[in-house]
Amino acid sequence: MPRLLRSGLGGVVVIVVARMAAAGRLPRNLFAGIRIPSTMRSDAAWRAGHRAAAPALTVAGLGPVLAAVAAAVTTAKQPELDAGKTLLRAGDGWLLGWLGLAILQASRAARATGAG
Repeated sequence: MPRLLRSGLGGVVVIVVARMAAAGRLPRNLFAGIRIPSTMRSDAAWRAGHRAAAPALTVAGLGPVLAAVAAAVTTAKQPELDAGKTLLRAGDGWLLGWLGLAILQASRAARATGAG
């Protein structure tokens, strides 16, 4: 069960951080957000990058949340199957794919500010 909880909470954290950064409530920092050279060059680049990436980051976070819920339901109904592990891996893959897209979007938007 801890793996289910970690996966679901990880997705929620991605969504919350994405929304905070896009709304301007997460200042440029070294711990949370899309910390690539183009977004770290200025506050304007940070904000532009996160605003552009927010939709993709939200979708990225939904993958692990939904996978954790599906894995919990599947495991409860048929505990002998390894479907739960497969669903969690699919959620992780979903997260990574959408994070890649979000990083590209953030980089393009940050560079377009002229500061990044």
